[in-house]
Amino acid sequence: METSRPPNDEPPASPRDRRKDRTRRMIQGEALRLFVDKGFAATTIEEIAAAADVAPRTFFRYFPAKEEVVFWADYQPTLASFVATRPGDEPAIQALRHGIVDGLAAFYDQDRERLLERIKLAFRTPALHPRLRQQQADSAAAMTALLAARLGARPDDLEVRAIAAAIAAALFVAIEEWQARDGQGDLRTLIHRALGSVPAGPVPATATPKRR
Repeated sequence: METSRPPNDEPPASPRDRRKDRTRRMIQGEALRLFVDKGFAATTIEEIAAAADVAPRTFFRYFPAKEEVVFWADYQPTLASFVATRPGDEPAIQALRHGIVDGLAAFYDQDRERLLERIKLAFRTPALHPRLRQQQADSAAAMTALLAARLGARPDDLEVRAIAAAIAAALFVAIEEWQARDGQGDLRTLIHRALGSVPAGPVPATATPKRR
């Protein structure tokens, strides 16, 4: 659901940061277990904190709200890094598509089962749908900026925005299909198929791919 960064683009985390990530991941693991057992709405923050053996105030130090437990990922993707590695003469839309597949492949390989568990909760819990729609909108905005930069076009160009929105929608359709199948099949293959179904469409006449 988020996009990914190459493994070596940041310095190693400090011991303190690693401890914080372990605590955050432990809290998330207990929360996800309770959400599956009791349902998202029926699970309280106090129950999550007790299961994780932390105080409720500690929960809020790591997650500002219960919804954030579902959407937090310990490996946060940055699509721009993957698009930037594509050949400079590759068509902009193809570069974006390949960047998405490459980025999500790296994300997918980190922890497939927890990713599936989070995605299923997000798609199958009505209370989480507004946040899911916002995530799709944010993805479309990020893709618009990347596509515009690659084309040398304005990010408010109608065609650029429409193509980016279509690609973001196709991505979320593929993710929804994967969770509907309970993770059967390869997510990367579904994403590749879904993105391939989006026509390239017209691009601004003045836009040309930026070369590296």
